[in-house]
Amino acid sequence: MRELAKKRLQQNFQQSAKYLSLVFNDFFVLALIFIFGAVMFWYAQVMKVLPAKLWYYPLLLSALLWLAFLPGKMVTLLQAADRQFLLATDDRLGDYLAPMRRYSLVLPALLLALAGGIMYPFASLKMGLGNLNYFSLILALFFAKAFEQGAVSRSFTFDHRVKQLAWLVRFAVLALLLAGLYLLPNALYLLLAASVLALLALRAWKNSAFDWQYAIDYEAKRKETVYAGFAMFTDVKERQVTVKRRKYLDFLLPPFGKESPNSFLYRRTLLRDPEYLSLLARMTAFAILLMAMIQDPVWSLVLSALVMYLTVWQLLPLGQKYDQNIMYRVYPIGQKDRGTELSRVLSWALLLQAGMIIIFWLAIMPGKFAWSLLLLVCCGLLAKVYLPHKTQQLAKKARYKSKKRRK
Repeated sequence: MRELAKKRLQQNFQQSAKYLSLVFNDFFVLALIFIFGAVMFWYAQVMKVLPAKLWYYPLLLSALLWLAFLPGKMVTLLQAADRQFLLATDDRLGDYLAPMRRYSLVLPALLLALAGGIMYPFASLKMGLGNLNYFSLILALFFAKAFEQGAVSRSFTFDHRVKQLAWLVRFAVLALLLAGLYLLPNALYLLLAASVLALLALRAWKNSAFDWQYAIDYEAKRKETVYAGFAMFTDVKERQVTVKRRKYLDFLLPPFGKESPNSFLYRRTLLRDPEYLSLLARMTAFAILLMAMIQDPVWSLVLSALVMYLTVWQLLPLGQKYDQNIMYRVYPIGQKDRGTELSRVLSWALLLQAGMIIIFWLAIMPGKFAWSLLLLVCCGLLAKVYLPHKTQQLAKKARYKSKKRRK
């Protein structure tokens, strides 16, 4: 079982390395360096003027360290076929899960080390925590995460309470953080001792019957979360895309029967296909982040307009979504105004994006209202000049291919 775990961990590492090399490309790494540098510069300036030992500092430190504690689910790498081929190895599951628990702690350890290093000046200078107390706190969080991983790995039973157990541990950690920082700020090493004792107590945990299907479903959901993160930057062939209705977005849809078939399909695909919806959401968030960092109306206008152009350019393949769908060809759906209807839907998406950017623009730079109106002018130019030209090209290309196939 240890050899099987080692082989799967190696395959998972190779797959993750492949996608991480695509995610952290040269441009993204350069952007991260600038963002991190800007945040650290702001942090250094704030530290100079921040008063010392205010009552809410322990609450702030607890919240930030707890957020760094949350990521990192238990990795099992179980597959659907294991339910048949490994069913008789329940008594050897400990040998399989032990390397998985160690692997699962890599990401939490990195996040806690990063968060602990960033918050160290604040904790030591503004809260007055000693070095021993602070590093005991960080180590206590790490051992608490190890306890959570161990408890989860022993809870894949027919009770189906893994999620409840994980959140119980997390809220207990938050409560202990607050109690330690408010009541025992000079004895946080006691939290470290408590975390180590809790981790050692896991050895006495008696395993119940292992529910293979529950554990396999848990791993499938974890992988889907990881693939969704990778899919924000590149195509993930292993990901099973699920198109589903999102009721909270139904208010963006016109009344039933008030739009053409093509408009009906395009608008719902945009709101329900995670590929297009996540693209629109992350490009909007990227524009807002740039604006928050720069806070200059001229550069904010130029970069926001550029992001809007890149967004609509990447959404244009929506027009070819149903070209290979046989039912789309069989039904009497008019093709004459197909480009116009696609242009109308993308213009509507562009207006939504511009509206979100302007709302945050006014919140960040309230005195620059006139500049934000120029963004609507850019939106109108894209919607009335660029989009009709490009969508008509797509529509003609699709009709040409369709005729060629009929020959």
